[in-house]
Amino acid sequence: MLCVQGGFTVMRRVLVSFIGLFLSCAALCHAADYLTLDEAIGIALKNNPLLKAEDENVRGRGYERNISFANMLPSVDLSYGYQRQNRTPTMPVPLTSFVGGQPVLTTVDVPTGFKDTYSFSLSATQPLFAGGALYNAYRISDNTYGASSLNRDQTVRDLKLGVIDGYYGLIQSRQTLDVAKSSQASIKSHLDVAGAFYGQGMIPKNDLLEAEVSYAQSQQNVIQAENATRISESNLNQLLGRDLSIPVQTDREIPMPGLETTLDDAIGTALKNRQEIRVTELQIDSAKKLVSIARAGYVPTLAASYTYTKFGEEPDIDFDESWTAGLGLSWNIFQGGATFYGVSRAIADRDRLTFFLQSQKNRVGLEVKNFYLNAQEASARVVVAGKAIAQAEENLRIQKDRFNLQVATTTDILDAQAMLTRAQMNYILARSDYARSRAALRAAMGEL
Repeated sequence: MLCVQGGFTVMRRVLVSFIGLFLSCAALCHAADYLTLDEAIGIALKNNPLLKAEDENVRGRGYERNISFANMLPSVDLSYGYQRQNRTPTMPVPLTSFVGGQPVLTTVDVPTGFKDTYSFSLSATQPLFAGGALYNAYRISDNTYGASSLNRDQTVRDLKLGVIDGYYGLIQSRQTLDVAKSSQASIKSHLDVAGAFYGQGMIPKNDLLEAEVSYAQSQQNVIQAENATRISESNLNQLLGRDLSIPVQTDREIPMPGLETTLDDAIGTALKNRQEIRVTELQIDSAKKLVSIARAGYVPTLAASYTYTKFGEEPDIDFDESWTAGLGLSWNIFQGGATFYGVSRAIADRDRLTFFLQSQKNRVGLEVKNFYLNAQEASARVVVAGKAIAQAEENLRIQKDRFNLQVATTTDILDAQAMLTRAQMNYILARSDYARSRAALRAAMGEL
């Protein structure tokens, strides 16, 4: 009996160990999963409500364009009528009769129609000439549709840039946390050495206290870095349209691809691709067509019409048929100058948009130049900061050796550690600034 119970105990322990091992492996596998930048952008584009609103706006402008096109097509109307009266319509007719050889005048109600009447009508109207107003109205609605599509593209670009900034920001926060923990560990190691030296009377108490204060500060730095990381993670989740508490695993390093363009080419590409410039160009084209529409008020309009009608009073009686066809000419001769002022206003709007476009191009060029120069500066800082890290690491190593030989103080060690920490932070910041500036440059070029 004891052997059986012992066997069950062993089997249970093996089973528990196996389950624990499985769960550990599953946890490790889950921890190894991470969200790539492209995946993050895809999630944001799928979940963003503003983008969905833009989609609906584009669809609505498409319907408006179809309505404008329909205004150039024939208008066909079909009607059918049925009417019933409470009595048959009659007309009094005088009637002379003789009573006792004397004429007597009376009236008799004679039916003049039927209680039930039926009618059928088919009419068509086709605008033939309106000074180009209908066609230009359609072109304006087509430009509006195009502008709404471009505005949607702008929303997509802004959303992508926001996700990129948030993604790189989270990587930067985690790298900063790693540096803070590494600095804390280094200071703790020195504190342990300083404590041992102080116990042996090899260093004064102020050296030990200085190390203790520095270690306490390093603990605060770690806490702040941890909080900054959590905030960065929540910010990214917010951009992705997800619950703020969802853990996000990202790449460990921020990529450093080259700029792959000159400043002049970048500006030229931006002027060609930027959505707001293309929207303004469409607005200028629409403004020109509004001028044409306003000028159409000076010319007559011409339309053709055709109407076919059938009318009867009983279903079993042949209907009377009739048709009419004609041309209609309408020409407003005088409106108190309203047409003239309408044309003048349309021209002013067109010219205003033309000047605005030039201002817009200047602003875009300046924006691209700033992002380009910022990216160049950050790239140079990455190189300098990388060299500074190597120099600071060597300086810290030397100071530790000197401290062990009692020719350096705790201040020397802590200064060297602070110098290394600053160099590491500068390197992280420079890489992040470069990646963000490059992404902003691509967005400014309309290529994101």
